[in-house]
Amino acid sequence: MKPYILDDASAVEYKRLDLMSKILDPWTRGYLTTLGVGEGWNCLELGGGNGSIAERLADRVGATGSVTSIDINPVLLELLPQQNVSVQQVDVRTSELGSKSYDLVTCRALLHQIADYAPQVVARMAEAVKPGGWLLIQEPDFHLAPTTEPEIWARAWKSLIDWGQANGVDWLIGRRLPSMVAGLGLGHPLAKTDVQNFRGGDRGALYFQLFLAEVRNRVIEGGQLDAATIDGASALLNDPDYWTQCWMMTAVWLRKPFP
Repeated sequence: MKPYILDDASAVEYKRLDLMSKILDPWTRGYLTTLGVGEGWNCLELGGGNGSIAERLADRVGATGSVTSIDINPVLLELLPQQNVSVQQVDVRTSELGSKSYDLVTCRALLHQIADYAPQVVARMAEAVKPGGWLLIQEPDFHLAPTTEPEIWARAWKSLIDWGQANGVDWLIGRRLPSMVAGLGLGHPLAKTDVQNFRGGDRGALYFQLFLAEVRNRVIEGGQLDAATIDGASALLNDPDYWTQCWMMTAVWLRKPFP
């Protein structure tokens, strides 16, 4: 199995995850509200990361509900103070998730990292949802990035997407997510795509600067990108007059039918 491409034990990765949560959590909270997550729900989260969504779920389900959050490295999840959160170290590529046990099964920005296993993981997630419960998945699609300006930014992202695919990461998986969920045979899902606009110096720019710094040497060593291009793309993110779009996040949700 290919390892996780980022060092989830590093201080830089901790900061990147924190920024990602601040960017994506408002969208995720909106979907949790749409699904009606509330008191007494039993929830399962895959790839809990820094725990921001597990913490939110714990507050929503209250003392009569429960949240199980799993991750291949749960060190940050174990810091959560809520008593109704259970943390487990699990490799979702190879582990079963249970059968018809949860009111909500969810993951965010996980499947693109394990693209070769994504259909099987989605199927196991659906199996873990009880009848009448919800499946909610959010994944990125970076296809805008290679079409943006200036050319150095577009060229850098085309190479990064190619590098990701060579390392088992599909940064275009968001576009396939609705049909992947529809293929479960549980009915027609709903889907929505959120797009982030950011400019140099803001939270989104810092997030991508950290990401580019983390992968820089490996991408160069892999021959997909030269130092001048990736450094030039990163430098754009210091300019407060530079605006761009990079990723989109596609959310797909489906209510499991009763027998």
